[in-house]
Amino acid sequence: MKHKTVFYLAAAIIVNLAYLQHGVLEARTIFSHQDVNPIEITPKSPVGNPRSGVINPFVAYYSSDNVVLSCTTEYGVVNVNLISTAGDNYSSAFDTEDGAILIPISGDPGYYTLTIIDQNGQLFYGEFEI
Repeated sequence: MKHKTVFYLAAAIIVNLAYLQHGVLEARTIFSHQDVNPIEITPKSPVGNPRSGVINPFVAYYSSDNVVLSCTTEYGVVNVNLISTAGDNYSSAFDTEDGAILIPISGDPGYYTLTIIDQNGQLFYGEFEI
């Protein structure tokens, strides 16, 4: 039984790495020859409601004029918001079944925040600076 558990855990890790690699290739394809920079997306627990074991299915990259947000699983419809000190303000519903969305940004110098909220209220957060 212990060997099966190790096998399934190893298989899950390999599948997740393959999805992440696919996200990198997808972002590079969308951005073509532009510089591609990763955005670290992390799950955030609501205050007073700690959630352990939340898996982050989101991968994001930015260039000078776009952000690509992709999802490694069909996670449902999520709300996406991007704001910046440069004046960007973007809100959209993202059906993760579509695989990825392209978010236009000004590319002006500033501090950018990306928030993703799922149907259960789980918050995912990323930030970057240009």
